[in-house]
Amino acid sequence: MTDTKPTAAIYPRLCIAYFCQFAIWGSWATTLGGYADKVLGFNAGILNIAIPIAAASALFIGPLVDRKFAAQKMLAFLHLCGGVCLLICAFQKSFSLLFFFMLLHGLFFMPSIPLINSIVFRHIPNANNAPRVFVFGTLGWIVVNLFVAVLLGGAGNANFFLVGGAVSIFLGLYAMTLPDTPPTPVAPGEKSASMFDVLVLFKDKSFAIFSVCVVIGGIAACGFYFPMQVPLFTERSFPTPVALTTLNQFSELFFMLALPFFAARFGLKKCLILGLLSWTLRYVFFMQPAFTFALFGLLLHGFSYSFLYVASYMYAEKKAPPALKASAQGLMAFLMLGVGQVLGSLMYAYTIEQYPAPIPKMDNAAVAAKVDLPRWDDPDKAKSALRFLDLSGTINGLLGKESPVVHELAEYAKPDNVMTWEKLQTIPEDGIRIGVGDDAIKFSKDEIEGIFQKVGKADKPEDISVTHAQWMSVQTKQWDKILLWPILLSGIFCLAFLLLGKDPVPSEVVGRKE
Repeated sequence: MTDTKPTAAIYPRLCIAYFCQFAIWGSWATTLGGYADKVLGFNAGILNIAIPIAAASALFIGPLVDRKFAAQKMLAFLHLCGGVCLLICAFQKSFSLLFFFMLLHGLFFMPSIPLINSIVFRHIPNANNAPRVFVFGTLGWIVVNLFVAVLLGGAGNANFFLVGGAVSIFLGLYAMTLPDTPPTPVAPGEKSASMFDVLVLFKDKSFAIFSVCVVIGGIAACGFYFPMQVPLFTERSFPTPVALTTLNQFSELFFMLALPFFAARFGLKKCLILGLLSWTLRYVFFMQPAFTFALFGLLLHGFSYSFLYVASYMYAEKKAPPALKASAQGLMAFLMLGVGQVLGSLMYAYTIEQYPAPIPKMDNAAVAAKVDLPRWDDPDKAKSALRFLDLSGTINGLLGKESPVVHELAEYAKPDNVMTWEKLQTIPEDGIRIGVGDDAIKFSKDEIEGIFQKVGKADKPEDISVTHAQWMSVQTKQWDKILLWPILLSGIFCLAFLLLGKDPVPSEVVGRKE
């Protein structure tokens, strides 16, 4: 029997679970790439794609919950197993083993997202208020990232795996205390949900249109956006590129709480239209080189994410019959976090290859390979108040911890931030190291002079005169062409859903007849 405790007592229990759910994801999502690349020397892109691929497991777990197992018990099993996988990952030095255990973790973790969603939807009186629980997932993501970055060394070691594993095991145990969520009883003469029964939802024209529009339009969403943001901000020479991305989560806190009002007042169709439209709009903002537009684009993230992803979960919840609630959530997770994420990542990878920077790399004798051009920060932007968005750096500073030393060219370009032949002559004859901390690379004086002559298109070395803006422009991809792809994709399917989509009406499909 479903838990009968008052709703007021159930809300905080669900909020704690949702906090932990996204603390697990956040523990490794922002650190795995740096750890794999810098510490282990692995291809981070291949590792990161393991999790969206694993979202296919949600198609199998949802029907099991609809048919045989209490949702909170299945959630406990998934997190206990997923937590063990993360703990094992902390000790892997082999790429194949690390990939295997991350994939295995994904197979347990990804179906837990729709599963915990189905628990939330089952136990709150009004599904429109689910974002009031979901917002704690955003808090969990922020808190665990600060904890890992400030106290545990971030991507510099494997401690983030231990944190994620510990939180996962805790949630596995805590899940057993969540409200009882048994399979929905089936009416006489009907069979329990099978693995493929959820596909009958596509017989409903409005659900099929909704799925196509939000999934294909969603290809332009997180799968494309997350790998794009830091390279774009870095190439535009914006202050603290990584720290700027924290605005994504903080805006999420506000708009997640606003979604229930919009859903109740305007309906989910209009919310989804606004979600797709906001993804289109923010890419238009990112097209503009001015920093102000980038801020607008960042602050729209909470609106874009909540009104597309969360509203889609709410749409599926309202559309699915009782016997298919968990299966419908699993289907949405597979389509949006699996198919959409993978295709979005592939689209980003394809477009950056098609529209590269004019001079993305240069030869370097010290490492016998092509490397990024020497770092040259804009001193004015480096002193911007926005540097305090780097919460981990700010807290470390308050705690008296030293940040890694950054070696770059700004010192040689003083006082006007223009590099000339005369200023280049102040570089030591044996060259300089450029980069962050121990990762700095040695550049010879001839290499630096040669690349500046190439960037400045100087006929002879004595004519070198390169502004900071020129230096950054040759390293900047053709973002106007790259961003046109997600703009068209999200815009076209936003229009399609506007014309063809409908607000969800509960499906009449309740199962299969004997």
